[in-house]
Amino acid sequence: MKSNLGIHSITKRFKHGQVIANDNISTQFSPGIITALTGHNGAGKTTLLKQIMGITRPDKGSITFAGHSFIQEPAVARNMISMMPQLHAPLTGVTLRQSVAAILRVRGCFGTDLRTELDEVLDNLRISDWANTPGEKLSGGLQRLTSFAMTVVSPAPILLFDEPTNDVDPVRRKLIWHYLSKLAKSGHIVIVVTHNLVEVDQYADRYLLLDHGHLVRDESTKLVVGNLLDENILTITTKHPFDSRDFPESFKVKSNNDLRYKIFLKHGQIITAVQWLQQRMDASEIATYSLAPNSLDSMYGGLTDGDK
Repeated sequence: MKSNLGIHSITKRFKHGQVIANDNISTQFSPGIITALTGHNGAGKTTLLKQIMGITRPDKGSITFAGHSFIQEPAVARNMISMMPQLHAPLTGVTLRQSVAAILRVRGCFGTDLRTELDEVLDNLRISDWANTPGEKLSGGLQRLTSFAMTVVSPAPILLFDEPTNDVDPVRRKLIWHYLSKLAKSGHIVIVVTHNLVEVDQYADRYLLLDHGHLVRDESTKLVVGNLLDENILTITTKHPFDSRDFPESFKVKSNNDLRYKIFLKHGQIITAVQWLQQRMDASEIATYSLAPNSLDSMYGGLTDGDK
């Protein structure tokens, strides 16, 4: 039976306790699903990963997996975890192939098994054409893919990724997420830090939203997207400030500044909203408008104070 990774009341402060990176966070991560960790810069995402990895020690709380305490046994944590950091791996002086092969040797893979695993990961990520290119001559996207390959080859039980698709082209972004899905389905715990909520919508099974060190949302993406499907957003830019009396009473309106408004609509309100919009356009009061289904991206802004 596969083990869960348990996070219990994790708290971490910096600058003599003045800055709270993680505040009493409790959750667990299960094999078989992709969990996305989201939140604004400084929300505490990377700090949480570093504590799981055993690089940073929490002020209080526990992190457990398969009967081990990762806080008391950081060496065990590092043996059971592979982490892809935000920064590229140092690749100067070695080729892409040599970089990935070195990781396989560290993990006890040699000979025919090494060549088979190496070729498989390079082929799946479509980077075989650059296998013999020195690391310093690779583009930023290819360096990122090399770091990804080094993390997933001969994978550990727990896999952590800090913004893995940054600098990667759209085609290979999909390949990365498909590879992550394959790893999850084969029984690995997969945790991905990302700001790309479109990708979270499409590929993640679950998401955690952090805000100023607090865990403010922990839900299945399928549940969230299902709830959002019945909501749409009409975004307008007006030529003069509107107040609440300028909108129908049934409209839920949010203003980001004096002239830009978001109107949240159920499906049954769309016709009324379009008729209202037409009247305002005929009166030359609307500069621009757009109407689209709601998304996790809009909810993300509403659940945190990052846009204040």
